[in-house]
Amino acid sequence: MPKHIPLSQLIDDCKEFLHLEPLADVETLDAPVTRSDIGIPGLILAGLGLPPPKGQIQILGEREISYLKGLGSEDRSAAIDHLSRLEIPCVVLARSDEDLDELRDDFVRCRRPVFASDLNLTQVFQYLSTYLEVELAPGTTLNGTLVDVYGVGILLRGPSGIGKSECALDLVERGHRLVADDMIKAIAKPPGILIGRSVAPLQNYVEVRGIGLIDIGSIYGIRALRRQKRIEVEVNLTHWDKSISLDRSGVETRTTEILGIRIPSVIVPLVPGKSISVIVEVIALSHTLKTYGYDPTAELDRRWLERLKSKARKGFEPRDTE
Repeated sequence: MPKHIPLSQLIDDCKEFLHLEPLADVETLDAPVTRSDIGIPGLILAGLGLPPPKGQIQILGEREISYLKGLGSEDRSAAIDHLSRLEIPCVVLARSDEDLDELRDDFVRCRRPVFASDLNLTQVFQYLSTYLEVELAPGTTLNGTLVDVYGVGILLRGPSGIGKSECALDLVERGHRLVADDMIKAIAKPPGILIGRSVAPLQNYVEVRGIGLIDIGSIYGIRALRRQKRIEVEVNLTHWDKSISLDRSGVETRTTEILGIRIPSVIVPLVPGKSISVIVEVIALSHTLKTYGYDPTAELDRRWLERLKSKARKGFEPRDTE
């Protein structure tokens, strides 16, 4: 079965913002919602069109409600009966602050949960689509530490005890922001965006060996925290080993794949005295430069070509004698 959430969870999460009021209840709200796209069954009410995909929520706007209210009793019952035959989790009536008493009995016979909202169709549609896009997105749990460094989401990874949390703590001290430590909940959003956030019980906490848990929010304040961040670069911390092949010129571009999305990956070998926090800051700034189209390796290559071309030139080239 595709990823889904029970209708009861959606109602609990969205009813306050959407002002959802039950118009017609059923015994349970355990129907699975499997689609993030929303249906507007105008043609279905008229007896036309194909049935919507299974697990897709249907919304009736002002036009659809006015259409139903303008029908005769038998035609209205027949139109709503079309909805009862669909394999849908529920029906939401948008901009339903008008009198719906004449429709209530028909929706009770619909045998589907029906909710009324005083928000308009666009507001209900956008909110539910955004909510379902997140809840139904492919996800996984990553081990590591996620920090926001100069606006770039840096995923610190490496073997246990190598210093990921200590590096994050140092970055927070330098003014950057913690997103998650130890366990990261990652989801993939179109188009090719990887979002990371903390697992709820561990939010705001960092574990430092020898000290224990540290509440970053209590010590450094709200400025040191982010609830979620796009994961843009993976930084792998590893113990120094001469056998490890490392690219020193930057010509080779390493990548890693998470949930089908490829992001740059950097290996940083650790030796005593190396300032990992400064290196992570440089990685973040370098990534930002590349997103603006500046590649230092390509620039160095261009300079070497210019120098080779200038060797044929003759004449005295003045130099600074200081």
